[in-house]
Amino acid sequence: MPVEQNEKSITLKHPSVSARLEVEELTVNGQEHIFLSKKAHLDGSAAIRGGIPIVFPIFGPPPSSPPEYAALKQHGYARNQTWKLDKVVLDNADGVSVRLVAPSPPASFPHPVGLTYVVTLAAHQLVSDLHVQNNGADDFKFQALLHTYLRVEDASKIEITGIEAGTVYKDKTLGGKEEETPLGPLLVDRELDRVYQKVPSQEIRVDDINSDGGSVKVRFRGFQDATIWNPGQATGSKMGDMEDGGWDHFVCIEPGFVSDWKSIKPGEQFIGQQVLTLG
Repeated sequence: MPVEQNEKSITLKHPSVSARLEVEELTVNGQEHIFLSKKAHLDGSAAIRGGIPIVFPIFGPPPSSPPEYAALKQHGYARNQTWKLDKVVLDNADGVSVRLVAPSPPASFPHPVGLTYVVTLAAHQLVSDLHVQNNGADDFKFQALLHTYLRVEDASKIEITGIEAGTVYKDKTLGGKEEETPLGPLLVDRELDRVYQKVPSQEIRVDDINSDGGSVKVRFRGFQDATIWNPGQATGSKMGDMEDGGWDHFVCIEPGFVSDWKSIKPGEQFIGQQVLTLG
C-alpha cells in the first residue's frame, strides 16, 4: 500500500522513495534527507526538533498586539497540533499525495481560519502545500513558514546558493541587523539565523548534502521569504532536544511569508508551496 497509517504517523511510499508524515522523514535508497534529532519530543509535548514543522500564524516570539496574537507561543500553534488524514488525493505510478487537515484554532485565538496540508511524494521529490482559508467575515492576517530541516553529512562542507547578491536579510544573531547578500555561496562556518526578504529566485540550492556529493533544491511559490538557520555548537549544545553534535548534520532552509504580514479577505485562500528535489 502506498499510504499506511497508524496512531502516530502516516507513511507515503513510492518505488524509489518514502516519507513518514509524523515528522516528514524522507528516505531514498536507505539515505535520510530530512534531519530528526534523536532527542526530539514525539509525544506532542513540544515542537519536534526536525522534519518540517509548520509555523503559523506568527513567526518568532509573539507581537505585543492584538491580544490574541500576543497570547500565542513562539511560532504559533500549528506545529504542536495533531493533524488528521482527510483523503488520498493521488495514487498512481507518478506519485502519491495526501491531504491533512488541522484542528480548529485554540479558543484563545478566535479566528475562523482553516488549515490544510497537501503532501505529494514522487521519485526524488517531496512537495508540501500549505493552504490557509479565511472562513470569517473580516480580513485575516498571519505569518507562515515551513521549518525544513535538511539532513547533511557535514554542515561545514556544504555550499548554499540561489539567493541573488543584494537581497536584503535580517541577521538575528546580530539583533536583527539588516545586511545585503554578497556575491558567492553561503557557508555554514558560524551560527546562522538569517531571514532573507523577498527572495527573487524563489529557489535555493544546497550542494554536497550527501556524502556522495549530491544536492537538494528548495523551490517555493506563494512564500516570498526564506530563513536559513543552523545554531552552531555554542547555541545547539544548550538545546535540550538537540542530539550531541546534531548541528553538524543539518541546515534549515525555511520558505515563508514572515518579513511582514500576509492578509487575506473573507473567503480567500492562500497557498504556500515548497518543492524539495534531490539531485
